Amino acid sequence: MTTTEQLRHQICEIGKRAWTRGFVAASDGNISARLDENRVLCTPTMACKGFLTPDSLCIVDMEGKLIEGEQQPTSEIKLHLNIYRQRLDIRSVFHSHAPYATTFAVTGQPIPRNVLAEPELFLGHVPTASYARPGSKEFSKSIDPFVHSTNAILLANHGVVTYHDSVETAFWLTEMLDAYCRILINTKALGPVQTLSDSEVEELAALRKQLGYQP
Repeated sequence: MTTTEQLRHQICEIGKRAWTRGFVAASDGNISARLDENRVLCTPTMACKGFLTPDSLCIVDMEGKLIEGEQQPTSEIKLHLNIYRQRLDIRSVFHSHAPYATTFAVTGQPIPRNVLAEPELFLGHVPTASYARPGSKEFSKSIDPFVHSTNAILLANHGVVTYHDSVETAFWLTEMLDAYCRILINTKALGPVQTLSDSEVEELAALRKQLGYQP
């Protein structure tokens, strides 16, 4: 079992990788990990994710109340807590402004399906939640229509949130999604993409469920 201290270091490492990759700028984004049924470890508000330290992280209860930490938790912690309450299998949530994925979020264009095997296998359908002011109750509830059917959601005019069974995997889903969106944007210069056949998509969907990436 991963200890609280290990999770603190993992969140700091993922924060550094996200900042280096350009998924977050300034104090953008937030990361959390479920400690138990009543507590969540998360990044503090107004902190650059590239320079987090283990002792700078916060522990909150399932209502978002600070239990441990010298700084206040991220203002968007309610989004994370809503996901944890609805999906007991989820152990970590990663929210960023990954640029290529966010390009789809701000243009309102749906992310095409059935183009690359890896996104089809690990991501499946990536819906877009309606816009709500970041940090508001409406923002935290905006993902409700989709939270049970996917592990990756675009946030209209904002960014992307991904969630899974570990800090690493939650980050991987964003990394994969952003790379996929970059390829899709690049292909616009060449013309229409070739798509996978129905049988190929069905095969990947069955494998996705087998691997546990199907909610």
